[in-house]
Amino acid sequence: MRTVVFTDLDGTLLSHDSYSWEGARPAIEELHRRQIPLVFCTSKTRGEVRPLRKAIGNRDPFIVENGGVVVLLGDRSPDHTAAGKKRERTLLLGQPYDHVVASLRKIARQGGVRVRGFHQMSDAEVAKRTGLSLKEASLARQRETGEPFLFQDHSQREIRSFTRMAHKLGYTVQRGGRFWHFSASCDKGMALSAVISYYRMAWETDIRTIGLGNSANDLPMLRLVHKPILMPLPNGGYDKAVTASLPEVVCFPDKGPEGWGRAVLQALTNIQRPRRPVLVKTTSEFENLLHLGP
Repeated sequence: MRTVVFTDLDGTLLSHDSYSWEGARPAIEELHRRQIPLVFCTSKTRGEVRPLRKAIGNRDPFIVENGGVVVLLGDRSPDHTAAGKKRERTLLLGQPYDHVVASLRKIARQGGVRVRGFHQMSDAEVAKRTGLSLKEASLARQRETGEPFLFQDHSQREIRSFTRMAHKLGYTVQRGGRFWHFSASCDKGMALSAVISYYRMAWETDIRTIGLGNSANDLPMLRLVHKPILMPLPNGGYDKAVTASLPEVVCFPDKGPEGWGRAVLQALTNIQRPRRPVLVKTTSEFENLLHLGP
């Protein structure tokens, strides 16, 4: 039996404000030493993820645009020790970007709501809203499927009505840390299933999984892993949509990449799901929790 770690990026592995990952370096190095894949599962684009993967030294498959795109690396062993440069293979689980944008605009018009998506924003506007550099904002707008967007001056009732209409037509609407995300019948859970199947076939063994996220768009991923870990929001609280829908999720107390690293290292000791819904307040409580058993 082998282990795979899946992680969101913004506000999880990466700090919410500076997008730094340095505090997670010890855990990343330990995963590499143990040959445990670290699979990014993010709303970011392929272009945004590439520089991060290079900086970290990540050579594992990755999932971008909230599960719309899965990138697998060749058809040989996915282990770090495999020789040679790996050829990327892309699985497009969502619909092409132009189709998604057209559908978003049509549903918004029919629902009587105004939305503003990345396709309507300049690099400068995206940079201002996210804290990214202009170059990074440009990469964030280079999308293959799925559109981040904002509702403009609408009530929760109108947002729920829009979401129901989109779901009825086969689209997915999810709330992320800064933006809502619109896609065509795909999510992080579907993409995660594809990557698990990839490893199961390559390794010919059962797979144990750890998943880390911090917002509602991580819920499909957290539902599927053996050890779901919810990281805190910038205010120190936890996403209520996740805790309400997945009461057995373990809420880790420490924020930032340092907290992410501690959560990963401790979760590697035992990734059985806890017996009961638990909200832990200290790192030591979390460490004890991991030894409860199934």
